[in-house]
Order: sequence, then C-alpha cells, then structure tokens
Amino acid sequence: AMADRLAAGLAAADLVPVWPVEANEVFVALPSRADERLRSAGAIYYPWVTDSLADGVAVRGDERLVRLVTSFATNVDEVDRFVAIASAS
Repeated sequence: AMADRLAAGLAAADLVPVWPVEANEVFVALPSRADERLRSAGAIYYPWVTDSLADGVAVRGDERLVRLVTSFATNVDEVDRFVAIASAS
C-alpha cells in the first residue's frame, strides 16, 4: 500500500529503507539536507534511535534515522510529493 509506495520511491532515489517495510512504517536514513527540506515543507515524522541496525547498514554523520508512518488517510499525491522533496538535489 502507501508504505510500500513510499519505500519504493525513496529506494529509487538512493534513500533505501534500513529494514523491510512491515505494515505502515518505513525507517530510512535521511541526509540532513533532505530532512530540513521535508520539515520546511511541513512533513511530520520522528527521529528513530536504535542499536539494532542490520549488518552492513550504517547511519553516516550527516544522516538522521527517521520513522515514517502512513495511515488509511495517506494518499498517493502525498507520498509522491514527500519522495520528490526528499530526493531533490
């Protein structure tokens, strides 16, 4: 559904989720510039702190691990806009 679309869009922009999508949550390491653009555009999501990243997955110093949550009210246009803003240069 929308979480899968969000994860696929982010992955296509080289922002690959750090865990497979389960239900309606996507966990991704956002570059700080993308995080700032998204928040300036009004996106609401939360930082995620964990010690359980998979082998080979690292969050670099300029990235922020975040949790993105979709709901029954999340629509295609919102997901596509989020991906476009996140992936802008």
